[in-house]
Amino acid sequence: MAQVFLLRGAKQLLTLRGPSGIRRGAALQDLGIIEDGSVLIRDGTIAAVGSTRRLENLKEAREAIEIPATGNVVMPAFVDPNLHLSLTGSNGSPEHKRKKLGEFYDESLALMRACLQHGTLNAEVKAHGHKGDLHSDISVLRQLSNIGNQPVGMARTWRIGGQRAAGEPFTQEFRQALDTVLTRKLVNSIEFAAHPDQPVNRELLAAAQGRDLNLELEWAGGDAQALAENLDRFRPATVFCPSDLSPEECSVLSGISAAVVFAPGREIVEDRGGDAARRLLEAGAAIAIGSGYHATQSPTFSMQMAVALAVFRSRLTVEAAISAATINAAYAIGCGHLRGSLEYGKRADLLMLNLPDYREIPRRFGVNHVGIAIRDGNLVLNRTRWKIGA
Repeated sequence: MAQVFLLRGAKQLLTLRGPSGIRRGAALQDLGIIEDGSVLIRDGTIAAVGSTRRLENLKEAREAIEIPATGNVVMPAFVDPNLHLSLTGSNGSPEHKRKKLGEFYDESLALMRACLQHGTLNAEVKAHGHKGDLHSDISVLRQLSNIGNQPVGMARTWRIGGQRAAGEPFTQEFRQALDTVLTRKLVNSIEFAAHPDQPVNRELLAAAQGRDLNLELEWAGGDAQALAENLDRFRPATVFCPSDLSPEECSVLSGISAAVVFAPGREIVEDRGGDAARRLLEAGAAIAIGSGYHATQSPTFSMQMAVALAVFRSRLTVEAAISAATINAAYAIGCGHLRGSLEYGKRADLLMLNLPDYREIPRRFGVNHVGIAIRDGNLVLNRTRWKIGA
């Protein structure tokens, strides 16, 4: 028998319904708000979205388990496209300290649980082992694969450094390691880190191209010409960069089809700042935001805080910041066709926030507002007094 829930009577229902594909320009400002809205969920997918008056008259809704959302905001769950994990360093430890695999597994699982508690139900995790040790990379990716998609849906990415002069033995070892991670289905993507002074090794990039993988580029910033060359060579699905890019770099990025991801939380820790996100938004680029979590460099994972910082530091509107943290972040990790908005047929990943208005998310920064979280139609977090059958 189908399991049916009716999340009923939200003061503001942010659907983010809209055209298929990643959002740009004015589309990022449209949250598809329904006042006094409800969501009908059947077997993990969204069966109907609309006004409470319309949905409560549906026969299926009358037989559903009702979850009251009166006076609260209901919205798509956050998607974090920018979590970094490695075997090197941990909270409160010297960066050179090397974790054991068991410790890495435990810390990674704890992080995923913490993300869920703060409303992130899907995330891209970028991982590597010890620098230059491909065998440790495979071990780390295997541990993440063992965690799987519980408690948070996980897209796994193998992060590769610049490797200025890899050499033929290392290149051959990389090809073999790549065959291993693909055969075992350990990754969805590979990310190459690039810097004007340390370009990506061409042999490693050539080995990764033509495979069933998304290629991602982490750009450190510094030279528009080098950025353009990397984009032309890569054709990345996603670009990760800081917000203190030059106007010339912004001009290069404004013309690409890939998602451009910023991490406002990490930039506060690194004492960086700029208006690249706003510039690119105004230029029609597809921007997304993530937490930028890194155990030693930026140990913050709250996407609610990322939204607040995108508003206060990057000068995005609240609407654009929410879109960048949900639907565009979902497309950035390859699941926008299934998640990131509340529309018929999509997976039921949503939050009920203990807020009367979505614009309070940045105003009440530093507070976890998640009252209820539903992932794939299952109630995975409940901080309210509501109970089934109560």
